[in-house]
Amino acid sequence: MLVHRIADFLESVSIFGRLTPEERRTFAALAREHRYPRGALIVRQGDPGDALYVVRSGAVKVSVVGEDGREVILDTLDQGDHFGELALIDGQPRSAHVVAIEPAVLLVLRRDDFRREVERQPRVSWALLEELSRRLRDADAKIAGLVLLDVPGRVARLLLDRAEGTPPVIGRAPTHEMMAHMIGASRETVSRAMKELSDAGLIVAERREVRILDPEGLAARARPGAQKGAAPPPSSAR
Repeated sequence: MLVHRIADFLESVSIFGRLTPEERRTFAALAREHRYPRGALIVRQGDPGDALYVVRSGAVKVSVVGEDGREVILDTLDQGDHFGELALIDGQPRSAHVVAIEPAVLLVLRRDDFRREVERQPRVSWALLEELSRRLRDADAKIAGLVLLDVPGRVARLLLDRAEGTPPVIGRAPTHEMMAHMIGASRETVSRAMKELSDAGLIVAERREVRILDPEGLAARARPGAQKGAAPPPSSAR
């Protein structure tokens, strides 16, 4: 029964969604569930890259820590998200730390098992390439945002990226401290930016929920031209 439940869940995961039910069951049979309490270190930067992880429940953060101890959060992932794709391709050490920010259940697919099945089911390879391309474009956008946007613009971009539904809502918004680590700012500056966006009538923040009242206005605030004297964004060759 567990294999069938995992196979049904994998349908919601981007790199497995196009497979047939039988093909998903094959991967489900290879997956192993691991449970982590809040604050647990799941993957350490520099660890061997030997597995793909899929978040079945809970949430994790992906971050790097500088020599001075400063943390930069690259992303937060929740149900249906996955990490470790690069290890499936090149087998190199992990490029970041992954820590549970909520109690989490992860599915783990070992690299050798995954690659063996991918050779039999090449549709997964194509889905994996599409996912890596999407993440590369997202990285381009984040880098451009850090260079070209002021803090309120970066906060606006972060909120738009995380909002879901109509009207757009973030049900579990990152804390101001976490947002600061994600956009390269201080917690105090993020708090001021959130107040600015709220005073402008673009958002309403209540505890951990953020409702976007004016998506177009917030999107305009997240464009480089919203800042006086901002340079035009660089074109991507990708």
